[in-house]
Amino acid sequence: MCLVIAAALTPSVYVWGKEFSAGGSGDGVMGSIKGSMARADLARYYNRVLMGVAVILLYPFIRTLRDNRNEIKLPFRQRINPRWQGWKDMFVGFLYAMGYMGLFFLVVHQLGWVVIDSDASPGRALVKAISPAVGASLVEEWLFRGVLFALLLRSLSERGTVIGLSFFFALVHFLKPYRGSAEIEDGGAADAGFRLLGQIGEKFIHPEEFIGVFLTLFVVGVVLAYARLKTGYLWMSIGLHAGWVFTLKVYLALTNNTGAANPVLYGSDIREGLVPLFFVSLTGAAVWLYLKPKKSLL
Repeated sequence: MCLVIAAALTPSVYVWGKEFSAGGSGDGVMGSIKGSMARADLARYYNRVLMGVAVILLYPFIRTLRDNRNEIKLPFRQRINPRWQGWKDMFVGFLYAMGYMGLFFLVVHQLGWVVIDSDASPGRALVKAISPAVGASLVEEWLFRGVLFALLLRSLSERGTVIGLSFFFALVHFLKPYRGSAEIEDGGAADAGFRLLGQIGEKFIHPEEFIGVFLTLFVVGVVLAYARLKTGYLWMSIGLHAGWVFTLKVYLALTNNTGAANPVLYGSDIREGLVPLFFVSLTGAAVWLYLKPKKSLL
């Protein structure tokens, strides 16, 4: 139901977004938002509309389920101030995500799978990566590991919540047109969302897409949900998410794919392939060790 409703609403939202962003980008946060809306394609609009529809429809449904875990605090009531431990967790999460993805870059560069773009500006790439890293980490962590995590935990076990939410997180981010599909030019047409939905369906008949993309997104979701579960707050998840998005944006801005890699090992960018999956798993192992209870020396 969510997929169909989002497909019906997306063209209208797409037209509104393009008209809104056409009124001058300006400077500051609003300028960055308008710039992002102007660059976004129909698939990105569909992705955001889908998340909104899912939250609206899931909330009343899950609220009707029996609550056997009254000790769980709603995300709206959690304190906003990270305090010392929260800042530490956020910094460690950011460092882990960026560090292991940095190692990934060194590996794929040495293998000749990517080359440095000589025309790219490192400074400009770093500055442009800040806004999406902050925005995506705050909004998506509040939504997935905040609102939806707390709602699911009211009726599911901890393991079931982590797995179920990570599956949904991966599915939402996986719902993009198959790379061989033609771009939909008339995004404001009434049937544009449904044509996009058909292109998205093509991905499910290509095993390399599932192995190389969906599993990586699923493991990303598991790491983020695990950090939320063990710390009780969103700070480390925000740090991890920001680190991944920041590294992704800088990586895409500074490198060019040579096409020399096997698509199963490495696809078009940092999110696709078994090699990216391996480094995301390493990040998860580092998070597990960081959050593992320390044995007393006494």
